[in-house]
Amino acid sequence: MGDRRLPWLLGLSLLVAVASGVAILRLLRIAETRNQVRLRSVVVAAADLVEGQVIARSALRVAQLPEAMVARDAFHVPDSVAGRVARVPVFAGEALVPGRLAPVGAGAGLEVKIATGRRAMAVKIDEVAGLAGLIQPNSRVDVLVTLRRDGGGEAQEAKLFMSNMRVLSMGSQLERGPDGRPVTATMAALEVTPEEAERLAVAANQGKIQLVLRGFGDTEAVPTRGASARDLIQQLAAVPRAMPAPPIRRPPPRPVLVATAPKPASPSAAPPTLTPRPDSAVIQVYRRDRVSQQTIARVDSTRRDTNTLRSPRLP
Repeated sequence: MGDRRLPWLLGLSLLVAVASGVAILRLLRIAETRNQVRLRSVVVAAADLVEGQVIARSALRVAQLPEAMVARDAFHVPDSVAGRVARVPVFAGEALVPGRLAPVGAGAGLEVKIATGRRAMAVKIDEVAGLAGLIQPNSRVDVLVTLRRDGGGEAQEAKLFMSNMRVLSMGSQLERGPDGRPVTATMAALEVTPEEAERLAVAANQGKIQLVLRGFGDTEAVPTRGASARDLIQQLAAVPRAMPAPPIRRPPPRPVLVATAPKPASPSAAPPTLTPRPDSAVIQVYRRDRVSQQTIARVDSTRRDTNTLRSPRLP
């Protein structure tokens, strides 16, 4: 009885093992499918594209990117992008979408940079007002105008009347100066609204335009009341004058000793008389085993009548 049940038990065990293996394999495939990233073919830039550049076919390639990272309207055929103009700078490997391209039919030029509802207006500035070439396209500047009060005279007034203006381009053109010679004039194209273009035209015709460069990311407009020549004079008058520096005390110079030659004596002056010292002589006296010294002094060696010497008596 027990021997008949054994084949059934083995068959049942084998069936359960096969079913378990199939279930585990299906679960592994489901997990692998969930973890698999779906890719999509999109058109990307093969090299860096500058703003306003006509995109050639060689500057494009097709890449496989994760579908979650690609915009829905991204191009997937290179021929739909070739020949169009880049509206903004595009880096190599970046997907191309319609927002980064100029409208179909637009040519390469300044018009692709102008935002909707704005205009491009060129103003003439000098090299000093243009910061000697430091202002570049896409820089942000403030516009400063200097006008003469009442249309003439020497009274001038300066005022910032436009803030955070975008520079579209910087260029130069040849003009004739007052003496008839050609001079190079720097031109700056600013992105303005129609109302700003009207005010800028009046300022350029009535006064002098200067551009003030703003820092990167600084968009705050600072209200000012302007400055005139009278304000400058009052400011200079209010500044206290600096006190003169105290004199530097230096030590007196050391006297310089100059050797002078002795003055020659006049022939009429008598030579000074010298008082000679009394002459003396020292002799040694040997007395048995003792030796002593005796000094013999002369009375006066200058007297002629004294010829004898007085010597002490020897004991």
